[in-house]
Amino acid sequence: MDIASVISKNLSAWMDGSERLSTIKALSKSSGVGFGTVQRAKNGDGNITVQNLEAIARAFKRNATDLLIAPQGSQQAVAPITLEVAQEPPPDEREILQGYRAASPEVREIMLEAARRAIEKQNFSKRNETK
Repeated sequence: MDIASVISKNLSAWMDGSERLSTIKALSKSSGVGFGTVQRAKNGDGNITVQNLEAIARAFKRNATDLLIAPQGSQQAVAPITLEVAQEPPPDEREILQGYRAASPEVREIMLEAARRAIEKQNFSKRNETK
């Protein structure tokens, strides 16, 4: 089950269990989240921001994380969230970047041209290897 489906199932259950917030219109007004955004979240369409999840959850006096936990008895597991971490470039790449930033426009153009030629040469070599 994907995260949008989990949010949809939980939100639908919350709305079904609430007299005050049983309609999209009432939930939209109470949470301050647009009608269309609430409707898409309830239907499992599109992406919802963390801020909107928090606002919707607050309207129910709950935590946003409660919307992200698969309901009990769900047959499928939620896909794991993967985080990509930016890595520091190697020292030589940092030096090239620092040199580019410090260079005059003319030197920058020379550096860019050298980089373009290197890429072009690499792409040409790859094409020849596949023949």
